Amino acid sequence: MGSPSFLTSPMFNIAVMLVIMQLGKKIDWNDPDTLMIARIGYYGAQVLVIGLAYALMQLVKSKNDTTELKYTETKSGATQGQEIKTTNVAYDTAQVQQFIQSTLTSVAMISLMHWQFKFTQPLLMQSILPFKNLLSHKIALIYLWGDDTTQDGLKRPFQAENPLAALMGGGGGSAAAPAEPAAVDDGHKKKD
Repeated sequence: MGSPSFLTSPMFNIAVMLVIMQLGKKIDWNDPDTLMIARIGYYGAQVLVIGLAYALMQLVKSKNDTTELKYTETKSGATQGQEIKTTNVAYDTAQVQQFIQSTLTSVAMISLMHWQFKFTQPLLMQSILPFKNLLSHKIALIYLWGDDTTQDGLKRPFQAENPLAALMGGGGGSAAAPAEPAAVDDGHKKKD
């Protein structure tokens, strides 16, 4: 089956954000009824996305892919990485839990921005983007869309993504197992 190619395109992300921002400009945020609908829509969307993420986690557990996975995880500031030995089901479940944690952190930040600083437009954008983020999450690409795990971006352990590199046509580096620096020939000869 496979995921639609536009779903993971950086240009699609930009287009979605631009359309949502234009829609946000047309809404009368001073109307209390509109504001209440936006709040209900935002918090309802977050509950639904978290519920769908838990459903995805159950799908991962039901597939029960116990293929062994070994990788070296390097924490920032550490010189030597820690070797991790796990299974695909445990790794994938942890990835979905990380998505849920990220969503909850986002809810806390948007709530603070809205209730404390009276920002209203993020309610609209953050009511739509979490669904797109869930559907384009690597675990969803594998389990919902049926993408092949031998593709570069879907090989476990997943590489940390650099959105700017994707826009510029470059790739992101791996957070799990960083590559050795390549030798660079700058055309200058070293004098003895």
